[in-house]
Amino acid sequence: MKYDVIVVGAGVAGLNAAFVLASRGFKVAIVESKPRSRIGDKTCGDAIGVHHFEELGWHPPEETIDHRYKGVKIYSPSEKYSIIVSGEGISVNRLKFGQWLLRRAEDNGAVLLDKHVLLGVKFDDNGVQSIKVKELGKPGLKELVADAFIDASGAKPALRSKLPLEWPISERPYMTDYNIAYREVLETDKPVNEEDVDYAVIYLNTIIAPGGYWWLFPKDPSGRIINIGLGVIWGVNDYNPRHNYNKYLKPRFKGRLIHAGGGMVPTRRPLPTLVWRNVGVAGDAAYTVNPVHGGGIGSSLQASAIVAKHIGNALEKGMVDETATWQANKEYIQVYGAKQAALDILRMYLQKLSNEDFEWIMKNKIVDGKAIYDLGTHAKLLDQVVHGISSMLKLLSKPTLLNQLRIVRNYMNKVKELYLDKYPDTPEKLYEWINIVEKTYNEYRAQIKFDPGQKVKW
Repeated sequence: MKYDVIVVGAGVAGLNAAFVLASRGFKVAIVESKPRSRIGDKTCGDAIGVHHFEELGWHPPEETIDHRYKGVKIYSPSEKYSIIVSGEGISVNRLKFGQWLLRRAEDNGAVLLDKHVLLGVKFDDNGVQSIKVKELGKPGLKELVADAFIDASGAKPALRSKLPLEWPISERPYMTDYNIAYREVLETDKPVNEEDVDYAVIYLNTIIAPGGYWWLFPKDPSGRIINIGLGVIWGVNDYNPRHNYNKYLKPRFKGRLIHAGGGMVPTRRPLPTLVWRNVGVAGDAAYTVNPVHGGGIGSSLQASAIVAKHIGNALEKGMVDETATWQANKEYIQVYGAKQAALDILRMYLQKLSNEDFEWIMKNKIVDGKAIYDLGTHAKLLDQVVHGISSMLKLLSKPTLLNQLRIVRNYMNKVKELYLDKYPDTPEKLYEWINIVEKTYNEYRAQIKFDPGQKVKW
């Protein structure tokens, strides 16, 4: 069967892309391995900043929202010190939210092919012609043809991993570019502390969550329903998030298990291009996730809306290739991508810090909630922060930390400039730009002695 666009994956990115394109009158198919009833059921922290919806111009219905937050609360390893980062957020019911996104796409004409697994891709130098899928429980393969394709299949990309390695959209990441996570949703015997119930709570502890953090996100006003879990860096010392959860967190939180599961989260800069030939990529498949806190619902929605818009524009003009859709990259970089790239610099530095370092920083109030909010919003290690703490660091015999912060600041600024000011205007210059970016990141890794390890082999 022939479609205008085939979207692979019915997560938030895929469903939103399908809605954007179907609402413009295009014939859209969504290929998803899960059955219809489980679409939206994903292991996740469930939290999202309200500002993402304000930027998208729509809000989810109230029945998909479990709880509202006043901000994020960050605890030191000893849990003696904390920082509050103000900012309105919500906890969504992922199943209800996913089902609502699905209905919205279908109401506008998108077709769902649930319980279908992508097994093969037919392509040539000009792009992808078709994909081969198998419906679970049924014999034989189906060939689906389209003018354009969107890979929104998640952290292990089903489509772009089968494309030629020389296509920049097929880039293979390092294992350390991911966190692996495990989390449970519990109805606890004892509610969380009253002062924490209105916050998404993050705990910094390199013993419990090496290379990541552990979290406690209340999911109702009573504080009895909680989303609790942890993420650890992948590819280092065989860290196991479920083992750490059972050892450190399970004894602290007793109650009825509602949901449990694990998954992978890309915590790095975005793909060098979200479009190539007649293929677009969004969501976890394109690494459109915040590298520091791992939140990806809002940025995945933004990326999918942008990619779908530009693919739709190209379809209306009669030709879908990277030249016709190139502005998707420029738009995403302005909205989120440049911030992601700069935060990737910070992420690698944070993953090298110890519990002693985090405790010292928070005990001495080296940063406050406003500085962290500005850092998360603008991805800029503000000059006034570095300048303001320099004398304190010298007095407290921490000159090494000051020097490291200066390195981090300088490279965050360099990377933002590479994305905002020097991203190529045409696809022909992309490879040259990629080489400059890789050289910059390699220089930075060498300075902070960060070993990225092995690349992923999908």
